[in-house]
Order: sequence, then structure tokens, then C-alpha cells
Amino acid sequence: MKGFVIFFLLVLVCVGGAFAQSLQDNEAYKQSLEFTRLSEQALAAGNYDAAREFALKAQESAALSKNYIEEMLAAYRARTILNAARGRITLAERFNLKNRNANLYESATSLYRQAEGEFGAKDYAKATDDARQVLELLKDFDSMAGMAAPSGQKAASYVVKLNAARRDCLWRIAGFDFVYGDPWKWRHIYEANKAKFPDPNNPRLIQPGMVLTIPSIEGESRSGER
Repeated sequence: MKGFVIFFLLVLVCVGGAFAQSLQDNEAYKQSLEFTRLSEQALAAGNYDAAREFALKAQESAALSKNYIEEMLAAYRARTILNAARGRITLAERFNLKNRNANLYESATSLYRQAEGEFGAKDYAKATDDARQVLELLKDFDSMAGMAAPSGQKAASYVVKLNAARRDCLWRIAGFDFVYGDPWKWRHIYEANKAKFPDPNNPRLIQPGMVLTIPSIEGESRSGER
């Protein structure tokens, strides 16, 4: 019996280490820690039956915690793709897609609305798939982003892009020629936009689809969006 309980406690240590990321609101994780503590306490006291019961309860709570974390990760991935799809639709609207190709515009916006509804219903896998379809339908507009402001013109705003190979950050954005041409000036963008950030105190946390205002800092003329 003692060996059985020790085995369960070792399993719970591994589970807790593997899924200790999103724990602030994870009640199941907190319960698993408490049951583990009670099991260890009972084991030390030689009460093996109680230790086994607490260990089993801790294992059940750990499994619920794992499911919770996986759901939160799926929600995060889905929201990231949805934001990118929203940004692509915004770009297409600036190029008047609704009047140029009504069928394509309706297909993309309909899929986006469907993905939003699926996200609200917590069907994150389907929401992610439909949002990816929006990106695929409007993929041509991603390459047109640079046309949003005339050549040589400093941009007045910038839409954060989803780029897995070279992720957008304020440092890189500030370094673009049409922004400041100097990455060290990233803080000007941050101060002008931090109220829009998911966490206003974290300048690293920007999301695809966010529209960042680019303030003039030396009286330079700015117009258009990139």
C-alpha cells in the first residue's frame, strides 16, 4: 500500500511540473496541490488508506488541471489567428474589396463571423480552422500591406502582422524606414499606444491585427497605414 501511494505522489509531481503555466485561476491545480499535501501528511503518519484516497483525489484534480490548461492554450491560439484574420479583413476593406470582389469579401467576412461564434461557443479548433481559411482567402492582401502608404511617405499607423519567421515587435516596427528607421525609438510607439495593449505594462505583448498609431516626433509628415 505504501509503495502504491508513493508511486501516485511521484506521478503528481511530474504532472504538476508539466502543467504549471496558467495557475492563477486554475482551481483544479490548487486542489491537486492540497490533496497531495494531505496525502503526504497521511503517509508520514502511517495512515496509508487515507494517503491513498488523497492521492487518488489529487490525481483526478491534476487531470482536470491538465484539461483546463489545454483549453486555455487552444483559446489563446484561436484568438491569435482570429486577430490576424480581422487584420487581413481590415486591410482588404481599405482596398475596397467589398466593391471590387463582393463574393470574396462576403465569403471572408462570413467565415470570420462564423469563427467568432465558434470561439464564443468554445469550439476553439473549429474557430482556428475557419480563421485560417479567412487568411487563405485574403492572402493576396498581405503582400499589399506595403502599398497602404505612398513610397517614401512615413506611415501614420501600422497593423501588427502575423509572421511566424520574424515576429513583429516594437523594436522591429520602429526600425522600418516608413516608421522611424531607428529601432531605439520604439518607446514612442509604446507610449502612444499602450492603452490598447492586452497588458499596458508589457510593451512586448502585441497581437496581430492591432493598429498602432505612429506619432511624429520631429515634426515629420505622416499619412496612410502600413
